[in-house]
Amino acid sequence: MGSTLNAYLNKFEEFKALPAGQSFTIRVTDEEATEVAREYLAENKASVSQRIQKRTGLKLSVDNPSVSFRNDEIRVSASGGMGFLKAKAALTAEVKWDGKPVVVVRSVDIPFLTVTPEKLNSVVEGPLKKGTGIVEEYAEIRSFKVTDGAVVLEAVRK
Repeated sequence: MGSTLNAYLNKFEEFKALPAGQSFTIRVTDEEATEVAREYLAENKASVSQRIQKRTGLKLSVDNPSVSFRNDEIRVSASGGMGFLKAKAALTAEVKWDGKPVVVVRSVDIPFLTVTPEKLNSVVEGPLKKGTGIVEEYAEIRSFKVTDGAVVLEAVRK
C-alpha cells in the first residue's frame, strides 16, 4: 500500500482513539487524492486493466490519474489508450451530502468509448461511500463538503 494511503489509514486510527463526543475534521486535498489514485493504480494496474476489459471488451491502459476538487465538484482525469493510441479521459461529478454522499456525474469525455454520465455515478460514488462508511463505523458525520482544492469531512466520535 502506498505511503499517502497508509498515512490516511494511520490518521483514521488516531481518530478512532479519540474519546466519545470529540469532534474531528478530515481534509483531503487535490494533491493527496491524486497521489492516492496514482499509488492505487501503480499497485493494481493489472486488475484495473482487467476490469476495464471486462466492462468494455477493450484492452486499455490507464496512467497519470489526476483528481481535483472545485466547489461541490470532483474532476477526475487520466491518460489511457491502446498500444500507440493515447488519449485523455475526464469526468466531472457534482457531490452533495444528504446523510450520505450523493454523486451526479455531469460530464464524461472518454475517447474510444460511449459512456453516459449515469453509468459512471456508481463508479464515482463507490469510493466516497466506502470512505465515509469507514468513518461512520466510529463517528457521526456532521458535514461533508467539496471545497476549492479539498474535500472536508467533519465528524464527532461515537
